[in-house]
Amino acid sequence: MLDILGLSPHPDDIELSCGGLIAKMNQKGYRVGIIDLTKGEMGTEGTGEVRIQEARKAAEILGVEVRENLDFGDCHLDSSFSKSTRLADMIRKYRPPFIIAPYGDGHHPDHAIANILAKKALFLAKLPKIKTDHEAYSVGIVVYYMLHKVFDISFIVDVSGCYEKKLESIKAYKSQTNLVLKRGGLLERVKLRDQFFGLQIGVERGEPYFFDGPLMIDDPVVALK
Repeated sequence: MLDILGLSPHPDDIELSCGGLIAKMNQKGYRVGIIDLTKGEMGTEGTGEVRIQEARKAAEILGVEVRENLDFGDCHLDSSFSKSTRLADMIRKYRPPFIIAPYGDGHHPDHAIANILAKKALFLAKLPKIKTDHEAYSVGIVVYYMLHKVFDISFIVDVSGCYEKKLESIKAYKSQTNLVLKRGGLLERVKLRDQFFGLQIGVERGEPYFFDGPLMIDDPVVALK
């Protein structure tokens, strides 16, 4: 059983996008897990096995209790029934009430497909007639994180207090140094983006999220202060 389960198209996507939230939730005592859909083996740097080892190191840094890789094939990702049911079974296995999934974008085909795959798996996971190794389960809350495509933001999380953990987890992917750490690379862009969204809520660093539907608030004075 996990409290939060994050879905990542490739190892490092989730660290770059919502490593701050994961670190913060771990600090608050929540049990967090990550499912990587591919090994990221088609990237120009590093092998699939190297990427998996780096992902494990990043998970340790963020305090992630469980990290599994479904190895659906980098650049071969699709939302077929077989892949959807395998992911659905992971959701049933860990039974998280809260899932963090990729919003998707056109930057990488896997990003767009990962969003469709996640939604299909979430639907199949709750159907008793879909038989897998674990019993049917319906996730309560699903939020989507920003990869490259900007979306209408539902909320921004203040990750200032755990931001160094996010940066450390990204740097764990040493095989991606040329892509991530070079001048003008992904890390620099991520830091600028997180600073921008932090400014929107009056803090140093913030991460944006999308929730597909109205948010129920019991006490707006507490929730919005």
